[in-house]
Amino acid sequence: MQDPILELIVKFAESDAQLETAVTLVVDGFLISGFVISRAQYMQHHILTSSIEQGIKDALAAGKPSDDGARAFIHLRDAMYFTPGQDPVPANESVVCRIGLDRVSAFHLGFLESI
Repeated sequence: MQDPILELIVKFAESDAQLETAVTLVVDGFLISGFVISRAQYMQHHILTSSIEQGIKDALAAGKPSDDGARAFIHLRDAMYFTPGQDPVPANESVVCRIGLDRVSAFHLGFLESI
């Protein structure tokens, strides 16, 4: 079951204000920390996903589908993966990632950093 608070944070990122919130997620035993971004921002980050996004927009140009408000994914920028006893990955580059909301078992607001 998806957490309604986390789903609301995703909706804030997809609003006109594009509010980016720092979060740390627990996903399949990994800690993943980053800033929540909109689906559109995620799709524009890479040439392949950008092309897919444009294809979807073109296919839907005839009529806009209704938005039921439900969100299935959370998208992060500057994502870092943490495991016990290891340095965070990646150590020196910006990564965007897409995670199924139903895979998140816990979260907290804020960016996790190693000391």
